[in-house]
Amino acid sequence: MDPAFSIGRTDCWDIWTDENNSIVKKWKSFARIKKREHANETLRQCHYESNKLLQKIQGLPPVAARLPLELTVLYNTLLFSFSLSGGGDTGEELLSRGLVRGLEALSSQAPSRAPLDLWRATLQVSSGTELAHCVHQLACVQWAQWLSTCQLQSIRELALLLTDSWTENLTSLGDFLAAIREVHLSVDENPACSVALSSGEFRELLHVCSVVAQGVVQMEGGQLSEALLAFQEAAGLSCSRTLLAQVHTLTGICLSKLGRPQSALQCHRKALETDFGCLSALYQSSLVFRQLGVVQAEIEALSLLHSAVACPSSTEAGQDWTALIAPVTLLCSPAVMHMLSTPALLGVKYSLAQRSLHSRRFSEAVEHYLDLLASFHQEGQQPVTTGHSPHLPRIPEIYLEAALALLKAKRHWDAIVVCEEVVSKTVVLIPDQLAVPLSHAELRDPGSTEPSDEACEGKWESLNFVLWAAAAYFLQGQAFTCLKDSKEAVTHFTRCISLLVKVHVQHTGWQCEGTASGVQALQRLKVLAFTARGVSFMERQQEKEALHNFQLSLQASPGSAETELWLLEALWRLGRREEAAAYWRKSQGSTQSPTTEDTEGEYNSGCRQCEEEDGGICQLNDATLEVVCSNVQSQAQSHKTSDTSSSNDLSHSLYLCAFVIVSFVQ
Repeated sequence: MDPAFSIGRTDCWDIWTDENNSIVKKWKSFARIKKREHANETLRQCHYESNKLLQKIQGLPPVAARLPLELTVLYNTLLFSFSLSGGGDTGEELLSRGLVRGLEALSSQAPSRAPLDLWRATLQVSSGTELAHCVHQLACVQWAQWLSTCQLQSIRELALLLTDSWTENLTSLGDFLAAIREVHLSVDENPACSVALSSGEFRELLHVCSVVAQGVVQMEGGQLSEALLAFQEAAGLSCSRTLLAQVHTLTGICLSKLGRPQSALQCHRKALETDFGCLSALYQSSLVFRQLGVVQAEIEALSLLHSAVACPSSTEAGQDWTALIAPVTLLCSPAVMHMLSTPALLGVKYSLAQRSLHSRRFSEAVEHYLDLLASFHQEGQQPVTTGHSPHLPRIPEIYLEAALALLKAKRHWDAIVVCEEVVSKTVVLIPDQLAVPLSHAELRDPGSTEPSDEACEGKWESLNFVLWAAAAYFLQGQAFTCLKDSKEAVTHFTRCISLLVKVHVQHTGWQCEGTASGVQALQRLKVLAFTARGVSFMERQQEKEALHNFQLSLQASPGSAETELWLLEALWRLGRREEAAAYWRKSQGSTQSPTTEDTEGEYNSGCRQCEEEDGGICQLNDATLEVVCSNVQSQAQSHKTSDTSSSNDLSHSLYLCAFVIVSFVQ
């Protein structure tokens, strides 16, 4: 039963005032305890009770004398709702209805229900009255709603309305930052009605977050100098340690983009000194070290990050989980979230593994990759599962990189087992024939019908399966070559080639995005597979078969100097020395006719450059490696911004495939 009916002499408005104060007292009492495990439960309870109280009040016609209580309860309800929802425009309809009721109580109305029209009318009728403070509190809620959805222009117009001189000369106040600096809110609080968050504290938080949001927008737009000034201004404002550390981190990111990595590192260090739980600063530090080429420092930063992510309790100790409005609810735009993001535990472990592999720390890379593979088995994931983390590639690619690390560490049988895991999960998914569309400008047909997104996605995935399985067979062939088992090496190189020839390139008037770079990687793998199989045939004294493979390799990619040298050796061993000499003169572009003896000396000297002392694995020179890597990486980079996840998967797999293929040739 409503207390108003049981206490006849007490005014219901006094009861509702006490009820509002009781709700606020409950929240503030809990906030002083700072227990994370009960924060959401208490917040939901306070929101439910406050919303129920608001419904009671709004069940009566609006009365001017009771507006302070109604607007205060509305303010508290919106605060609880905003905090629960994590930002956004939740409660916008409730706020508009409250402003309309306020105008009705004051015998006024807005020209329309547009938010800015409502605010213009409300601020005009409430200016200089006891309602000004309540209206300014609600204006802070509107500011927060627009800030969380990055509507900075709307915030600027509201800020102009909130200045002391809301006349027709408002536009003279200038840009966004100048407008919010001029915002002045009433400080005459109503002592009878408690609020969950004072308007002064709320305004300070909104000011800092608005400056940060403006800086992020400017940084995205390439206005780096202006963004840096905005971040520096935000760092000078009053805010929590958590928010200040994030501001320092964003400042470091901006400095890094400006080509000042040392200054960026100082900002990231300052962020960690301010709040040791700011893991994004530690992650950004590792990226700066990578940019500087300081591998040891980068790996140390990633190791610290991995330890921190693995033990979140150590970094959560300094966080205030009971803050009613946290900065993360205001700065939740995709750009800010991306800049301040930190990889999950597996993502950090993968970065450690990959960077160790690239820096030729093969034993460390093996340990990291094996930890990753063990975690996949513990979580019951299949090797073809798509990774949802932007810091983690497809799982088959991780398996292939792990196999490469094992080969580099001379753990050949372990590498063979890891590759077999990829083969067993992907070969069965490869169709008997795969037609890949490849467009040429001179063959483009304006009247051609483009395929559906589903058809393109299916081709992307099928091409992924081919690349993964073929790369796995290729690595197995290399492993058997290192083990001096040329027969098994030939078998696995043949399996690799058999998969690659299933792909048929179609020249059409349309092209699925990503297939051009896919065909390039596939062709490169085919060239290397033919050459590697030819080398294995040479080791088995099967020069005719080797010669045929070298010819197929050159047919797929003419002009490969390494393959040409192997072809010359095959001709020489077969006794076709005149043909070898002619081929040598042609490849060298010589206008003179060297003798057979001269050709033999030059040829034998050149062929020895293609052999390793421990196994005769086909090697490419550094220049060829650089060209291959740069071409495939540029193709992958061009598709990073694609909205289609399959395109991103394919681009990364192409880079991985090329990396796996050519890493042996470093």
